[in-house]
Amino acid sequence: MSDPQKKLLKALIVGKPNVGKSTLLNSLVGEKVSIVSRKAQTTQRNTTGVITKDNSQLIFFDTPGLNKIEKNIRISETFKTVAENVDVLIYMVDNTKKSQSIDDQFRNWLNNNENKFRKKILIINKVDCIEKVNLFEITQKINGVINFDETFFISLSKKSGMERFLNWVEKQAYSNEWLFQQTYKSNISKKNFLSELTREKVFEYIHEEIPYNLEIKTDYIEPSSNNSLKVYQTVWLNKKSYKPIILGKEGKSIKMISMQARLDMQKFLKSKVHLFIRLKVKNQVKS
Repeated sequence: MSDPQKKLLKALIVGKPNVGKSTLLNSLVGEKVSIVSRKAQTTQRNTTGVITKDNSQLIFFDTPGLNKIEKNIRISETFKTVAENVDVLIYMVDNTKKSQSIDDQFRNWLNNNENKFRKKILIINKVDCIEKVNLFEITQKINGVINFDETFFISLSKKSGMERFLNWVEKQAYSNEWLFQQTYKSNISKKNFLSELTREKVFEYIHEEIPYNLEIKTDYIEPSSNNSLKVYQTVWLNKKSYKPIILGKEGKSIKMISMQARLDMQKFLKSKVHLFIRLKVKNQVKS
């Protein structure tokens, strides 16, 4: 028997690279569920973040959705599948003009699908970096392309504007059974999330050309002495030439990546971690 008191809302977060989508998702959930990187398209899979508060369950999706290919926007099938089943579309921009331009393919897709959404909202992030006199102009320009129902001004770095936004989202929830258990927060498994943490550090410390689809696998986690954990990971490389880039001079890069990933893992696992990373080139037996 369904519970008439329960409410539900599903929202999809959309925007160009580096506007803060993953940071927004992490901020909403209250813990890290999606990696953050300056490198475009680091989100490889649909990430789900869930907030269950009082009688409402709010579900947010961060997808690999909008990919630039030869100066065109390709809307991925993953994005389309998620968009079919959400109530609210959240379009996010920041202080850069590039993020504020709406691509023709996305606009055309939205024009053909906007009736699928109960609401479309615009979030302008990094407002602490925008002159107040320019905010109205930016809002007016974007709404001239897509007519959003609401606009929210936030600064994730300053943690401002989030309360008003979240209060609005909660009010949009409608009577429906929850999709997840009350304690559920993300669709990313423990092993996958540990892999994502290491990917994040690779992109943070390696500034040369490493593909965003870099594959990192957490092979296994085992208990160790003094209630600590051993985490074993493999970084799978498409080309042999990537190996010295990730290793760095005298192994300094991989040491820094390992140290920073280990610190984040300890926060996530709430335990001391010993991290072991090996590099392997695909289609080659020897590492």
